[in-house]
Amino acid sequence: MARYSDFDTGSIYKISEVWKQNCLINDESALWPGSKVWSLDTLNRFKKCFIDNPDESEDSFEEKFKRQLATGDQETTKLACDILLVYFLFTSGVGQARKEGLIKEVASWKGLAVDFEKLPKGCLAKGIGNPGLAYNTRRPFEIGFIAEFAIKLKNNPPETRKIILSNQIQFRELLDDVMGESRYQSRDIILHLLFPDQYERIASRNHKELISETFYEILKDPPEDIDDRLYAIRIKLESLLPNKHLDFYWPPLFECWYEYDETEALSPIQALGIKRQIVFFGPPGTGKTHEAKDLSKRFIRQSILRKWGPNKYFNNNQNVEALADSRIVRIQFHPGYGYEDLIRGLQIGDGGKTEYRNGILLNIINSLNKEPTDYSDLPFVVILDEMNRADLSKVLGECFSLLEDRGTSIQLAGQDKVPQEIKLPQNLYFIGTMNLIDQSLEQIDFALRRRFLWFFRGFSPDDFIKVSEYRWINLFKEKTISKPWEKFKDEFDMLSVRAEKLNALIAKENYLGPQYQIGHTYFCDVVYFSQRSLSAKSGQSRLLFNAKGHAREPISALWKYALSPLIEQYLSGAEQTDRQNFMNRARNVLINGTD
Repeated sequence: MARYSDFDTGSIYKISEVWKQNCLINDESALWPGSKVWSLDTLNRFKKCFIDNPDESEDSFEEKFKRQLATGDQETTKLACDILLVYFLFTSGVGQARKEGLIKEVASWKGLAVDFEKLPKGCLAKGIGNPGLAYNTRRPFEIGFIAEFAIKLKNNPPETRKIILSNQIQFRELLDDVMGESRYQSRDIILHLLFPDQYERIASRNHKELISETFYEILKDPPEDIDDRLYAIRIKLESLLPNKHLDFYWPPLFECWYEYDETEALSPIQALGIKRQIVFFGPPGTGKTHEAKDLSKRFIRQSILRKWGPNKYFNNNQNVEALADSRIVRIQFHPGYGYEDLIRGLQIGDGGKTEYRNGILLNIINSLNKEPTDYSDLPFVVILDEMNRADLSKVLGECFSLLEDRGTSIQLAGQDKVPQEIKLPQNLYFIGTMNLIDQSLEQIDFALRRRFLWFFRGFSPDDFIKVSEYRWINLFKEKTISKPWEKFKDEFDMLSVRAEKLNALIAKENYLGPQYQIGHTYFCDVVYFSQRSLSAKSGQSRLLFNAKGHAREPISALWKYALSPLIEQYLSGAEQTDRQNFMNRARNVLINGTD
């Protein structure tokens, strides 16, 4: 069943049923039972205030929403709060305090009070899944879609609405008709909330396409519609696997399909399959090496799944992991790394004689050429870490041209009793990583550049939150201190926003530029600075910032011991006055939220 997840979601499905029965079929409010706020008349008034009156200023969502609703009446504001409730039900990316706080704030504009105790307990607590940053940044459009589909539904009498809401195909067609050529995550979210047994807890269309692409071959007659296809894939997987509580965001399914940046037109895993060589480049601390290792395993797993079939694959999970690990080699480049280390070179052997010895890559190639047919077409991935720290043309030697032409072989340089030829196997893949501050992209040989496909990696708000949460849970799970992540998540969201502002300031600075932006892993150190603060002041309600948004001790420590020394080093060539002025501005962005 698609409704199964790692969260206690029973309360969310209960309020979703209330929304369907009381609000969509009838016209009552979810927050103010008895108030007829989901009527066609009130929806149209909300449309006039909000959808037909867009505010394109740079102000916050709250400021713009308040201006837009100012011309509406109390019932319109009640409807706005109900729509926000629906908007927040799914997402685990926003904390309960933030969800309830915003709804209360909107209600207060018309002197209304909200009693969340009347709702199923916990329905705004953890959510069902994380739709990502785009769901928050596109909030006005997602809210508008919820209202637009409700208007179309309400143009039917209650009995017809009841029929539509009892038939998942009819309801899906209604949503798609309202959506048109646009894309709204609320469409997929609403389908899951109201039909959780037929639709996955997936808010991303790209995720659905990746899952469909990964498991497509297990279906004999795949349905045309992607949601029907996912349902058929689930049914098939449940028949093959002993664990019926399957979730596409859980192991063992998750590792088969998930990719880091599914919003890109060409995903890294697709690019690797096409070109066989890709590079992740960008500022330090942006998780490039981690992504390279993770991508390598996913790429190999997918090949094993295709070769073995789902039954053998999922029933031999330990063998799959061991096999995937054995087919990845990471090579750390540095200024002293040379051709003899990677390909081959003269070494002193037994008795003091010099002899040619194979390097890492040549040993890998020879090993692949001797593999049994069971493994001969499975990928082998070589990670070239910090590849621009070495002289790449010199290190790669003959392999430089072979990267582009896997069908030819070249004789190795030097004298040997038996001349050796080198040919890159078709199943050998390369993933490089590159920090731009080590060597700019402009300095990379054009001939080398065309042999790889390139993917920029910068500061990621989503990854900052994910890594911070991971560190938090692991830091406190065995401590006497017990502080739930959800309590302080909103403050980490605020730090994420300030980190983006700081990086925007760095990108515009004449002495610096985009290549000197600070990766999200640097900011994640705030978790460790938080440990001391929590130990010293148990029971505090705020951790990173006070009620006015000014930094508290963990942020000050992050600036003093992690960020300030790094930026000072970056600015070592700047004039003293310019350096000090920039440091003051950068500190203000992080500490006070102002430039």
